[in-house]
Amino acid sequence: MSDTPPDATVPLPTTDDQAGEGGPADEKRRRGSLGPLPIWAWIVIAAVLVILLVVLGVALFAGGGKLSAAGSPTPTSSSASPTPSTTPTASATPTPTPTATAAPDPHVAQGTFDSDLPEFLSDTLNSQNTAVLSQAGTFTNPVWVVTAGGAGQSITPDDAVNAMTPMFTPEDPNPWDLALPDSTLAGYRAGPYGFYFPAGAIVARSSDGHVFSFIGHDESITTMFMAASEGLLQ
Repeated sequence: MSDTPPDATVPLPTTDDQAGEGGPADEKRRRGSLGPLPIWAWIVIAAVLVILLVVLGVALFAGGGKLSAAGSPTPTSSSASPTPSTTPTASATPTPTPTATAAPDPHVAQGTFDSDLPEFLSDTLNSQNTAVLSQAGTFTNPVWVVTAGGAGQSITPDDAVNAMTPMFTPEDPNPWDLALPDSTLAGYRAGPYGFYFPAGAIVARSSDGHVFSFIGHDESITTMFMAASEGLLQ
């Protein structure tokens, strides 16, 4: 036997093997990729990054430089012009319309009557014999006479007696009350002619609502007030 080994047939590299190891095919694959990713994947990533940058820029611009949370709408504040504060003007307090009240009468000066004068006046009024007021000197001369709704005047005692006539009904006693309750007198004093009813005056009211107020002192009447209706005193 020969010591020379049989010829080992060594296979030669084929074209495909050469292409897999640095051949043209391998070079083509290297050119179609960047690193471990193909070029088209990098293009997609770049496009996504560009979109994200654009969205981020819009968000920063809309938020005035502050990044707002995604999905949370930024409330738009309406810049309404501030309403000027107006200081409330103090409304003028309406002046109440005063009740028609007669002016204070300087002739009203009440003193203290004699104790028997009220009974004398009661008899005079209920008998309608008013002439005695002039004849007995009960009225001063002159005497100040005032009617509700009219002007006062200084007249003689006889004229004062005549001025009393409309307060009576002929042949009707017109009973007169000279002991009126305090509540009635207080109502007269609260009315428009209140100062003709001072404390101490002798006040008489007839059954049909006529009212006298006699003012003076001792046995003398210096002022006589007459109201044809009690309603005029309210």
